Amino acid sequence: MTASTVLEGAARDAVEVERRDAPSGWFNRLVAWHLLRRAGRVARPISDGTETVRARNLIRLACLKAAASGAAAGSIATLSSVLTAQTEGFAAVFTVPLAATAIAVEMGFRTIVHVDLACDLADTFEVPYDFAEPDELFRLYALIFNTAGHDEKSDDRGRALVHDVMALESEEVGEQLGNRVLGESVARNLLPVIGIATSAIANYLVTRKLGDTVRRYMRYRRALHDALEHATAVSRAHLDLLVEGVWFVFSADGKLTPEEVGTLAHLLEKLPLELRAAVEARFVEDELEWADRIEVLPEAARDDFLHALEVSAAVDKHVGLPERKVLRRAAHHLGRQFDQQRLEKMMAEFEDYGVLRETRRAVRR
Repeated sequence: MTASTVLEGAARDAVEVERRDAPSGWFNRLVAWHLLRRAGRVARPISDGTETVRARNLIRLACLKAAASGAAAGSIATLSSVLTAQTEGFAAVFTVPLAATAIAVEMGFRTIVHVDLACDLADTFEVPYDFAEPDELFRLYALIFNTAGHDEKSDDRGRALVHDVMALESEEVGEQLGNRVLGESVARNLLPVIGIATSAIANYLVTRKLGDTVRRYMRYRRALHDALEHATAVSRAHLDLLVEGVWFVFSADGKLTPEEVGTLAHLLEKLPLELRAAVEARFVEDELEWADRIEVLPEAARDDFLHALEVSAAVDKHVGLPERKVLRRAAHHLGRQFDQQRLEKMMAEFEDYGVLRETRRAVRR
């Protein structure tokens, strides 16, 4: 064996070590392939209308596409069943593969419709998305379809769920979703005729659920991104205290929603690893200790800090008494006044536009 052969082998081994393993499972492979295709596309010009209007139009179109694919698969499965019965089973050699192919195409098409919808909603709210890393997308899927292994009946407000979804492996989530989609698609098309309606309706409802949750999540992401982007460097230096504050605002009215869990996970990822665990440990029910600690914030950071908390409360377009209590306490410890009118103005903007177009910064006192 020559020296050049040895060197070539070593180089090849090094490349193999560094190269990322190919995704396993049909769902993971399809999503990875389609995201790479999207990454190479030229961005489409933004259409007229507010972010809210554009997002709802995207969801409506995706629901119709998914419903049509479900109806088509159900129709082919029904036709296959009828032909098999009429020929006393002789046509099964053709009809069974035809029905299986229709179901497989429907699963793939619906998966692509869902991925496109999530990415289009991110574009609508101008939320950056890394097409090479689908972790954020799969995290949302795990929350929407409850594949995170979390007990929904537990008394935990969301702290354990935030930790669990951050520890999820995207490939594992994708395999679980792939198995779930396969099982549901087969079950919907088992019954002739009825399968046409059930498949179409189920596809519509699942797509609507996914679209509405992703839309809200993107609204949360955009709102807090704007709040942090317009904050001073002094404010951003205290991100750990802000993440705690967002937790208290989100959890004030009960258990966290999927979009709130996803937003907290995203904010935690901005923290250094050693600080992240400490902040998670302070996700408790009582904000008294946190309110005392925010008094260390310098004067230059207090307006932006309070503004970010107000945004996190107003982004769901409803600020109840528990959330107002947290904001009042935070304002008091920061030496500021609680402003209900500003909150109402924010909620109106989120309702009308989906983003804050006028109330971008806290009012300087």
